[in-house]
Amino acid sequence: MEIALVLIILFLAVILFATELIRMDLVSLMILLSLPLLGLISVEEAFSGFSNPAVITVAAMFVISAGIANTGAVGRVGEHLLAFTGNSEPKLIAAVMLTVALFSAFINNIGATAVMMPVVISMAQRAKIPPSRLLMPLAFGSLMGGVCTMIGTPPNILMNNLMEQYTGESFAIFEFTPVGVIILACGVAYMSLVGRHLLPRRKSGSLTEAYQVKEYITEAEIIKGSPLANQTIRQTRLDLDFALKVRAIMRGKMKYPFPRTNRKIREGDILFLEGDPQNILKVRGKKGLEVIPERDNPLPSATHKQDVVVVEASLSPNSNMVGKTLREVRFADSYGLRVLGIWRQGAPVVRRVDHVVLRFGDVLLLQGPEEKVIHLGKEHSFLLMGGVNQATYRPRRAPLALGILAAVVVLAATGIVPIMLSATLGALALVLVRCLSVREAYASIDWPIIVLIAGTLPLGHAMEKSGAALFIADGLIRGVGPLGPWVVLAAVFFITFALTEVMSHAAAAVLVAPIAFNTAVELAVSPKPFFMAVAIAASSCYMTPISHQSNALVMGPGGYHFFDYTRVGTPLNFMVWAVASFAIPFFFPF
Repeated sequence: MEIALVLIILFLAVILFATELIRMDLVSLMILLSLPLLGLISVEEAFSGFSNPAVITVAAMFVISAGIANTGAVGRVGEHLLAFTGNSEPKLIAAVMLTVALFSAFINNIGATAVMMPVVISMAQRAKIPPSRLLMPLAFGSLMGGVCTMIGTPPNILMNNLMEQYTGESFAIFEFTPVGVIILACGVAYMSLVGRHLLPRRKSGSLTEAYQVKEYITEAEIIKGSPLANQTIRQTRLDLDFALKVRAIMRGKMKYPFPRTNRKIREGDILFLEGDPQNILKVRGKKGLEVIPERDNPLPSATHKQDVVVVEASLSPNSNMVGKTLREVRFADSYGLRVLGIWRQGAPVVRRVDHVVLRFGDVLLLQGPEEKVIHLGKEHSFLLMGGVNQATYRPRRAPLALGILAAVVVLAATGIVPIMLSATLGALALVLVRCLSVREAYASIDWPIIVLIAGTLPLGHAMEKSGAALFIADGLIRGVGPLGPWVVLAAVFFITFALTEVMSHAAAAVLVAPIAFNTAVELAVSPKPFFMAVAIAASSCYMTPISHQSNALVMGPGGYHFFDYTRVGTPLNFMVWAVASFAIPFFFPF
């Protein structure tokens, strides 16, 4: 009975994680609470995840990553490393991936991607190639770099902790490096020689000099006396004179999407115009249009025209606006900025901007005073993408931050103190030397990930305690066990990376870990290669933009569509599967 209950909870959890009907952190809390309510584990065991060393280590590494990023150290070092590349696209792709992998091996993947993004796009501008040719390699490089050390990504930290619980053994901080470097080398070769031919070539433009322009959709009302009134869409010449497309017309409460060119426009109609934002702003005075966000959210009267900028900003994972609408957060009143349009998953959003529920990775087209834009980027977890110079917080403390990171690595690598203690000491030291404030340290922690890990760890414990993990392991062995441990290891790797494409990589690792351990025990082989396989497979998520936050982060700036990742990432995922399945047993014998 207990096995059946645990398997039902596991099945429902995977479905909810994959469909995202409910936030992942809330799903993990539902898992956590259901287990003691059904008598599968005790209350103490259910909440033990919050005191788990892996959870504390992951939280500390978030703080360390923020401390490094806040000093600007990564950006400056990255600029120097990339300065040696020419304008050759294959060389640029290789340099970008290797550089971000170096940083991602020691700091959070998402932080490394976010800090390197402005540097990479600036290089694309100088090389006269679209940013879309470099940003996906940037995200993939950060994922590959994360598997090169034990502290590079949460699944590595989790697998180290779980292996210690199950077997009493642990991974050294650089024990991941040989396999990680092989995967990185193969990944760089693939992207430089093959993958680049599959990358899209999205057009560049001049919204800012560093970033490609995107065609946003902005609402504009036909005001009284407008020369456009009573004309057909074709007669307005909006497409010919201003390169603007009418994607929809709102007339009262009726919406007409994709109207034909012979449809007449009336006074009071709201047009959803798609095109270069600068052209939308130009047409308003010449054609009797009123831009709705400008009308509904007037800037302070004291604002000088020359102080007003139009820039793009992307929501970061830590933004408190994710899951809310602009109306709910009173964006214009709170931040003194207008949102002219929203770009999501490679396309502009055809809806009233204040009614759109915001997601991580959305790119907002902002208009307002430059100082307000800079404040938004610094204090409210937005990644500014051109148009303003966002100075680094504390550049003079960069050597201190890098020294503290080096000390954390040395202490953990030499075994002087456990990684949990060295990471926590490093986080505290960064705050004490003012590389970041206490408030910034708390804000830097991705709390939904922390709750997600803490909530799913008890399910792994329940799978082990009830025998559900052994039941699944027996089924796996019956299926592929006669083919030998190499094939079984490949099957465990495949299951993990398949799960991580549709759910959090940390959750996938936690759920597969007890199955991997029981599989190794049943085969009477060392569990170490199986834990290594789960850790690396959990970070092998290249096939969708939703599989990892680094992928989602570059989607808007790169102008990528969902299936761009599938086209480029699927061969890469299967190549990593084959390479890792061969390399892991070579370094970690059965």
